[in-house]
Amino acid sequence: MTRQLPAANDPHWLPKTVLSRWQWTLPAGILVAVAFLGNGLSPLIIGKAIDEAIAELNAQRLFTWLGALVVVFAVGMVASWWGRALMNRAILVIGHDLRMEVTDRIQDPRGMGGPRRRTAGELLSIASSDTQKIADAVFMTVFPVAELASIIYVGAVMLTISVPLGIAVFIGGPLLVWVALRAAKPLRKRSAQRQAALARAAAAATDVVQGLRILKGLGAITTVRGRYQSVSDDAYDRTVSANASEARLDAITDTAGFMYIITIAVAAAWLAIGGQISIGDLITAIGLTQFIITPMTMLGKNIASRWAAAQASGARVQEVLCSPFALGQERSTMPATPVGLTVVTGQVPEDIILAPRDRVIVAPHSADLFDGSVLTNIHPDRERALAALHCASAEDIPGGPEREVGENGRNLSGGQRQRVALARAIAADPDLLVLEDPTTAVDSVTEAAISRRVAAHRHGKSTVVFTNAPAWKAVAERVVDSASEVKL
Repeated sequence: MTRQLPAANDPHWLPKTVLSRWQWTLPAGILVAVAFLGNGLSPLIIGKAIDEAIAELNAQRLFTWLGALVVVFAVGMVASWWGRALMNRAILVIGHDLRMEVTDRIQDPRGMGGPRRRTAGELLSIASSDTQKIADAVFMTVFPVAELASIIYVGAVMLTISVPLGIAVFIGGPLLVWVALRAAKPLRKRSAQRQAALARAAAAATDVVQGLRILKGLGAITTVRGRYQSVSDDAYDRTVSANASEARLDAITDTAGFMYIITIAVAAAWLAIGGQISIGDLITAIGLTQFIITPMTMLGKNIASRWAAAQASGARVQEVLCSPFALGQERSTMPATPVGLTVVTGQVPEDIILAPRDRVIVAPHSADLFDGSVLTNIHPDRERALAALHCASAEDIPGGPEREVGENGRNLSGGQRQRVALARAIAADPDLLVLEDPTTAVDSVTEAAISRRVAAHRHGKSTVVFTNAPAWKAVAERVVDSASEVKL
């Protein structure tokens, strides 16, 4: 499924993003509106049944109105189910599109520039938490339609009962929205602060986990714990502050809504006592006030809270998507590297990552493994994965190719992890394979076997190995001291 997101630098990026799957959210809004109106029809049907059936002792009319009530409930349930299903589908797809857009930008080989360095934890928070908050704002393209339709419907019905009551309903909707927006000003600011603090906490946690072994070796656990506790406490305080603002918003909107609806109900009762409306009309008016309180209060509350959170997260996501590249444009052609196995004893050049990603594999010295079996970490094709394992001299791993490696290969030794990572790079079979010290964690005999097998397996293709190991130099077709000589 193709993505339908707007350009990252679009000034209306957030509303266009939440509306990007309008083919689902538009019918979802209509269906949810039908479900809301079905609930709103119930007081009207009950009022008519009282006036035309119970007051007149007409059993036929009573059963007619009861049948109408059953039909309205059935239609409402079906419309609600399909409307929510379409809305949830839009939320999931837009969330997926956003996550893929952000991760594509993060993984771009040209890197992320700009004045501020972003840690892995912060980027993880943006790619997960912030994108989800934006996707959740799709709710605002569906339910406000139903809430506005409900307010218009109740106002129109109230006009048929009493003109002043109808006018009061039409005035009350915008009034409650205005109250909610005024009350939500602190929430908008604190939502942004909460998201930033949570990102800092996630960044600190990720950095601690990644460097845990080094920190233990340095005896710096206490120092790091203190620093993490500081950012975690700040995130906690910011979250409590934002939640307190949201609670105040709920209290203000609910109180204003209840006071407003109680006023309308009392006015309707006064009109009934004066004989200006019937008992059935009074029941209808009371029922409609009970029905309309949720759409009225939720409309302003959702605009203030959900949209405020989406705006805060949207700014952070756009900042990542619009960040400048750290390096120049990605090359469209292959680097002019010699065919065969070349050993380079110099440093790995940074601009090697500018080569086309679909034709070049750069296997770093410390590669990450994923939770799963040895085979699933190498290649989906079993035969191809087994051939790569043989090339990397990794057939002797206890448990064989079905061995579970654990998170980041914790179930394997250092040499086993290194060989599995090497096998993964070999199985990709790129036009250019770049290896950085691929055998530092294995013994000399195994290193010699790996170098011979890689040279034979990659015969006729470009392979560059950055290492000082004699075993690789022995099988290399070319040994150079400077990376610039291979024009990477």
